[in-house]
Amino acid sequence: MAYDVVIVGGGPAGLTAGIYARTRKLSTLILEAQAVGGQLSWLYPTKSVYDYPSHIAIEGKELGDLFVVHARESGAEIAHEEVVDLKRLKSGFRLTTKSGAAYEAKTILLAMGMGLFEPKRLGIPGEAEFEGRGVEYRVRDRHEYKDRRVLVVGGGDSALEIALEIVASAQQVILVHRRGEFRAMEKNVEAVLKSPVKVLYNAEVTFIEGDDRVRRAVVYDNRTLKKSQFEIDGVLVNIGFEPKSTPLPRWGIELEGERLIKVKADMSTSVEGIYACGDIVSYPGKDKRIVTACGEAVTAIMSVYKHLRSPYWA
Repeated sequence: MAYDVVIVGGGPAGLTAGIYARTRKLSTLILEAQAVGGQLSWLYPTKSVYDYPSHIAIEGKELGDLFVVHARESGAEIAHEEVVDLKRLKSGFRLTTKSGAAYEAKTILLAMGMGLFEPKRLGIPGEAEFEGRGVEYRVRDRHEYKDRRVLVVGGGDSALEIALEIVASAQQVILVHRRGEFRAMEKNVEAVLKSPVKVLYNAEVTFIEGDDRVRRAVVYDNRTLKKSQFEIDGVLVNIGFEPKSTPLPRWGIELEGERLIKVKADMSTSVEGIYACGDIVSYPGKDKRIVTACGEAVTAIMSVYKHLRSPYWA
């Protein structure tokens, strides 16, 4: 069976595309490599989202789950698969996954977000040893930090938001930043400075130690080289992410740089029958928001529909 459209990516863009594809009665399969719900579910499950219309504030996983439920109820099929190869056929395309499964599609919609990635690491003694035993790179559940002493490392928006996310229930939150000022948005900086979070500027973690889990961390001032030791229960590192290799260049799709797909106004790519939407696409004035990705998904599905029904007169 060849699906009318196979959507690669199960975040807000891909799930919205699945919902709208089903309103047009297109047979639809969504393939997601990490967590269905995308970054909302995998990276920011208990972080509050404040800019999605109709929700003044909603946790990432809760919002992601609503997307998933809606897509499933619409009739879209969802499979946990990582696509590793894409071949052109006379009748459309064949996608092969890491598990060895193969799927055929008349059209393809790429909604892969920023692709698969790994968190950047500090590269200091004790970090690898205690990963999963106090050293983490994302907050899976903010309630796990209740009454704990936590060191948060980073100076961008995500690091500051993590500190704000856990500070209400934690015993103590110390935010360690290697520079003298934050590069985060003003509203996050203001919120941190007004909160109980203790901020250490021009500071770097040099050593993590413990027994069965993290117990202590050494931090030094990179101006004076003075070292301080903190008794802690956990270290949350958020200094960015490194992308894994992307298969896009092998698929013959025109890119902007190494990882972003060039699209036209109708979300079509340089390959006929392949469309794209969400954080993975590039065009002048692009703004990476959940609502933007959802709007692009609707446009992309309308283009898919017209392609499948060609000539389309509407």
